[in-house]
Amino acid sequence: MRFLLAALLSVTLAAAAEDPLPGVAAVVSERIKDLPEPTSPAIPEGLKMAITTEEPKAQQHVLDGLNNLHGGWDLEAYRHFCAALELDPDCLMAHWGVVMSLLDPEPDMVEHRTAALRRMLKLVEDEAGTELERSYAYAVAVFLEKGAVAAADAFRKIAEKFPNDPQLKLLHAAFGRSGYNADGTANVDQEKAEAAINELLVRSPDQPLYLSAYLTIRAEAPDLRGDLARARHLCELAPGYAPFLHLLGHYELRNGNIAQAVGAFARAGEIYRKWMNDTGLDHTDCPGWVKSECYRAVSLAIKGDYANALAVADSVAAIDVPVERTRSEGGQLLLWEGRTLATRILMRRAGKGDAARAIAKLPDPASQKKFAKRTMSIWLYQGLAFVLEARKALEAGNLEEARKIGDALTLHGEEMVKTRETANAGGERSAWLRAFTTLEISASELRGLMALAGPKADIGSAFNWFRAALDRQKPASLLMPPGTLLPMEARLSEYYLAKGDAKAAVDTLYEAQGWHTNDLEILSRLETALKKNNLPEQAAEIAAQIEQVKSD
Repeated sequence: MRFLLAALLSVTLAAAAEDPLPGVAAVVSERIKDLPEPTSPAIPEGLKMAITTEEPKAQQHVLDGLNNLHGGWDLEAYRHFCAALELDPDCLMAHWGVVMSLLDPEPDMVEHRTAALRRMLKLVEDEAGTELERSYAYAVAVFLEKGAVAAADAFRKIAEKFPNDPQLKLLHAAFGRSGYNADGTANVDQEKAEAAINELLVRSPDQPLYLSAYLTIRAEAPDLRGDLARARHLCELAPGYAPFLHLLGHYELRNGNIAQAVGAFARAGEIYRKWMNDTGLDHTDCPGWVKSECYRAVSLAIKGDYANALAVADSVAAIDVPVERTRSEGGQLLLWEGRTLATRILMRRAGKGDAARAIAKLPDPASQKKFAKRTMSIWLYQGLAFVLEARKALEAGNLEEARKIGDALTLHGEEMVKTRETANAGGERSAWLRAFTTLEISASELRGLMALAGPKADIGSAFNWFRAALDRQKPASLLMPPGTLLPMEARLSEYYLAKGDAKAAVDTLYEAQGWHTNDLEILSRLETALKKNNLPEQAAEIAAQIEQVKSD
């Protein structure tokens, strides 16, 4: 196995191998080396595994790192693995843990992962650890060299050899899951991953990390109604662990329990805030806090509480991002998501004057100059500004001006495409893709609005534009709300009502309730469509539902 490991990573480590083997200090980031000792995660009955080390405390740190790793808190996992290495520099599983917690490293962490990887390979060559531990090293090396599919197969084969190690099954599922098709059906590998973890849960229904693994890989499924009980049970078992509370918030929201979602995200944010206070780290080191606060603001908007939604969004936007931390995960979230959150909430509300208000919420260009060479987020700001200026023109009744701005938005999109590789090289691939999709949806929505505002003879094209926007609007991913916050079924229903087809509007909005249960923008349009379809009793039921959602 050690020869296979060396072969797998020969290209990756060729240049580095000429240098002396780095010491443990090269594995530990300057950001964490002077922090207080990490504490055990608030996860009862975590994973157990025999760790080869003569230091009992090092073993506990490795186990705590594994629990954080599976729980969804990578930086805390990394801190524990580094703490274990300081106690036992030859602990193979601690090196493996560092590599795993830095699978998608921030730019300043790449060198630490490389150091851990080289040291791990040397330990395998020296036959450190057990055969099982060396197998773990082999599988992560396969991932780095050949990708997730090959890694999933490696973990599967190892699990067959060591059937009593449940962690191997979790890792096989995590690397092997393949998501859902456009129609919402699970891919074959996704079904197998869910079935494998569900089998673990049948035997151990109170194991938090099994629950977390299952809920995480299921988070983008079209229908989450059957999973809410498990999400709630997870947070009954581990009520003080922030990533689990965030997961619960996602499931509550997707089930239409918006007030409960707001509460879960708020509790997650409080725990993350305490962690920042205890460690002395800031928001750029705590992407979980940024995600929870952004999701909380969106949840408030979904229940129609725009005043509090905007207050939360404004507080996130006000957080300073040091220039040197621009490319951290937390820094990217603040610049791409946080700086545009209030603008996107106002775009969702789209009331009179909201286009102008949304423009005013965008970052001042002068304040962003210091980030010019470190982030591509300015492309999102500029694209949203084009969309909003066109909306302002429509609101003023100036269709021709709106069209000119729409054409400029198209050119902006064409130029933005050219920056994709630069974004990838700068570690902003996910943020760039999210932003580009958001602008694509917004551009199609804008074209549809222009068609509705034009001559009646041309109104039919609005359907195609809104339908295109809806097709691009995928479910929330990465346990974050979508970039475009208004469900495009709302726009499609506006088209049907403009065409005088109230029944089609009603059908569209009822269908939307499956994905956007209790969304006030959907419900308010549904009430209107039902009234126009001469269904007063059903309209009254929706009106009562609206009041219930608002009052929760």
